[in-house]
Amino acid sequence: MSRYYRSIDNFKSKYQPKKENRFNFDEITYETSPAKLSEGCLEFEISSKIPQDELLDRNDFESYFGAIKDVISPDEKQPIASDMENIVHEVVGEEEVKERDYVRLRYRYSFDEVCSNDLIAEEIAKYQQDPSLRELPEIANVNTLAGKLVLLLIEDFFQNEATARMDRLIEANQHVRQSFKQQMQTTSTS
Repeated sequence: MSRYYRSIDNFKSKYQPKKENRFNFDEITYETSPAKLSEGCLEFEISSKIPQDELLDRNDFESYFGAIKDVISPDEKQPIASDMENIVHEVVGEEEVKERDYVRLRYRYSFDEVCSNDLIAEEIAKYQQDPSLRELPEIANVNTLAGKLVLLLIEDFFQNEATARMDRLIEANQHVRQSFKQQMQTTSTS
């Protein structure tokens, strides 16, 4: 099992699991994609449903999205793209149409960010000194120690990054929801 899926499984065991690569926490659905190669870099996306039931109208959805972007703006690693995605689908067998809005963040990493030659050399040296420190799985068409270690280092990196970025999105949602609830309470008591 790849470390990416272990990261997803960790979230699913910590929070309410949903289908595939999704989980629910505090009435918000979160999702993450596997890492993929794009324009010579590796990237993945994370997303969270905007809590529409807690907001008044479409303008609030856009304000919520903007507030999430503001909360993560001081982060060292910034998404290369952030979108408010609207998904509409009909429920099979019913006349109901479900419409949901999501915050979607795409992160991109150059190979140098993911894995350096020094780190590879260090891992090879550690493994050669004590092979019991790290189990090397059989990987199709990868026959060298360096090749296997590079792939494991990439998996480790993306497990850590996917976890860190998702934890940050959860924090951002909690912060923005609390802020919106306070604003709505202030508005309703005025």
